[in-house]
Amino acid sequence: MTPLLHVEQLNKSYKNLSAVKNLSFSVYPGDVFGFLGQNGAGKSTTLRMLLSLIVPTSGSIQIFNKDLNRNRSYILSRIGAVIEKPDLYKYLTAYQNLKLFASMSGKKIPKSTLLEQLDKVGLLSRADSKVATYSQGMKQRLGIAVALVHDPELVILDEPTNGLDPQGIADVRNLILDLSKQGKTVIVSSHLLGEIELIANRMLVMDKGVKLVEGDVSTLLDPKKLKVRIQTQNNAAAFSLFANSEWKKFEATQQENALHFTIEKELMADLLTFFVSNGVGVLSAEPLHSLEDYFLNITQKTNHD
Repeated sequence: MTPLLHVEQLNKSYKNLSAVKNLSFSVYPGDVFGFLGQNGAGKSTTLRMLLSLIVPTSGSIQIFNKDLNRNRSYILSRIGAVIEKPDLYKYLTAYQNLKLFASMSGKKIPKSTLLEQLDKVGLLSRADSKVATYSQGMKQRLGIAVALVHDPELVILDEPTNGLDPQGIADVRNLILDLSKQGKTVIVSSHLLGEIELIANRMLVMDKGVKLVEGDVSTLLDPKKLKVRIQTQNNAAAFSLFANSEWKKFEATQQENALHFTIEKELMADLLTFFVSNGVGVLSAEPLHSLEDYFLNITQKTNHD
């Protein structure tokens, strides 16, 4: 499949700071692409380069099979985006904001469609309220409606759930899933790793401007590579026993007051039996098959290398 978006050897430097280093990745049509990283990882810088808000130091960006630098207007007309806090006119109503941005897009969009967009983000009842009266979460949802007003093919959302309560987060999650069902391609930057796990089919993890991993969420979080935290009555003895047995083919580390193993899911019970039958009492065993644990594991491993 031809990528909808392809980035090759992208770099962005500010004097002595390298914000993004040799970044390459692809996003395919219909993807919900999770863009993950801690503060300062280079996520927002990368998204800004995708929208030509800042100019790369080097590298190339292809979107819709065209070079962004040479086809900026054409490409941006097919993209909707919210980067950090949405830019809104505070003394206009939500509907007036949406109408204004719709006219800027050059498309004739009927009032019914604009109201439908407000309904999708849960703001229909406040359509005639001035944005100055909105909470930050409401402004965030209106920003998403603005990003979608011209029916873009690619949607880029930078931390779209900032300022939202749990219900608001769920609403945005459902909205992104609905966009995916409509065939739209969505890039989502977020620090809420659990949310990305629920909505994304592919993801990229960055740390300090460098790509750590990219791929299918289902593959990266393969249950056959289940991570397990086990506490025993004698962790040092348990680790030594493990390292001198047939189990040593599996990954194992000692972390704080527990042992961490990466094994196949169906072997977890056998591993516990192995310890108990060899005189090592097991106090607890907890599977850690989640995006948050995966993320922390690879970023900590990289920082320690």
